[in-house]
Amino acid sequence: MYIDMPLMKQLYTTVVRPHLEYDNVVWHPFLKKDTELLESVQHRVTRMIPALRNLPYEDRLWKMDLPSLAYQRLRGDAIETYKYLHGIGLYDVDSSALLPLADESEGVTTRGHSLKLLKRDCKKSIRANVLGF
Repeated sequence: MYIDMPLMKQLYTTVVRPHLEYDNVVWHPFLKKDTELLESVQHRVTRMIPALRNLPYEDRLWKMDLPSLAYQRLRGDAIETYKYLHGIGLYDVDSSALLPLADESEGVTTRGHSLKLLKRDCKKSIRANVLGF
C-alpha cells in the first residue's frame, strides 16, 4: 500500500498532532526521555512514507514542511508568555507577581523594549523545570 505525502501530512496534522501538542502544553516534559518519546511518534509517521523512509529525520520534516515538536513547544511558550505579559485573551491579570520585569535600577538594560524578564534564582529543581529557568 502506497501512502502519498500530502495525504499522510493531512491525516497526521488533523488526527495525531493536536493530541501531541496538547500534551506538550499540559504536561510540558523536561526530561530528555520524555521529549524523545513524544518526538518518536512523529519519527514513525514520517517513516511511513516510502519516498522519505531512508532520509534523516530532519530532512523528512523539511520535505513534509513540519516543525519538530520541541520547536512547537518553544514557540507555544513564547506565544503564551507574550499574551500573558500583554494581557491578551484570558490573561487579564497583573503579571508582575509571576513574571516580574527587570528594572533599570538593578543595572539591567534592555535592547529596544521594556519587557525583559527578571531572572530569579531557583532553589528547587521542580521550579527550574516548570518555569524554564
